[in-house]
Amino acid sequence: MLGAGLLYAFLGAATACGLTWALSRSEASKKAHLEAPALSFVGSATLALFVLTAAFLVASSWQQRNSAGDHTYQEARSLEAAYADSRGLPPEVRSQTREQLRTYTREVAGPEWTLMRNREMSQRAAGALDEARLLIAHARTADDEQEEAREVVRAELDNVSVARNQRSSDMRWSVPAPIFYALISTAVLVVLFPALVGINAGPRHMLVMILLGTVLGFAVYLVAGLRHSFAPPLGIEPEAFRQALARFDQLDAAG
Repeated sequence: MLGAGLLYAFLGAATACGLTWALSRSEASKKAHLEAPALSFVGSATLALFVLTAAFLVASSWQQRNSAGDHTYQEARSLEAAYADSRGLPPEVRSQTREQLRTYTREVAGPEWTLMRNREMSQRAAGALDEARLLIAHARTADDEQEEAREVVRAELDNVSVARNQRSSDMRWSVPAPIFYALISTAVLVVLFPALVGINAGPRHMLVMILLGTVLGFAVYLVAGLRHSFAPPLGIEPEAFRQALARFDQLDAAG
């Protein structure tokens, strides 16, 4: 993640440096001081537009990421609860249900998470969850205690299904393309503006433009990294499901 951020920052700095040096040799740069107040106002307005767009995108993307993370942990908690409460089921049903829950959780934490980066879901995971729900729906119980356990597990698996659908919806969310392109356009305009209206390529000016380009490049990288809640480098990792698998092992050991 740090390497990609530094790359974006370097590209921004190099772009700002190159454009400033190339365009500062124009006649406009020699007369820049004549219209400084007006140009300063336009430049400030352009920079403010970029800051506003970047702040909106980062805030909305981070809020969506947090929401998707909460839904992920809710799904994992429902899986743990279903696995734990299945102890009250008939032995054969309990064994089969737990095996399907393990299959589902392993599939989500592994192959499905990779598919989600391309906005796809695993059919194998969906099949394992459906199989577990069918086992519970058609399970035959011997007494009221087993029937109560069956209803509890059934409700928890319904919660898993709802959470899975929510995760699918979160997976398809993305920053609207027009706004992201607007961010890039305003970043380019901010870098271009001083050189277009006239700026000397002196050491101090070049340093300021390099720093500006670095900040702009990193801001674009940050927004790009948050465009998809489950895509690297800033996407959500399947840690909740890995923890659920560890919890399954603890429950098996406890009996």
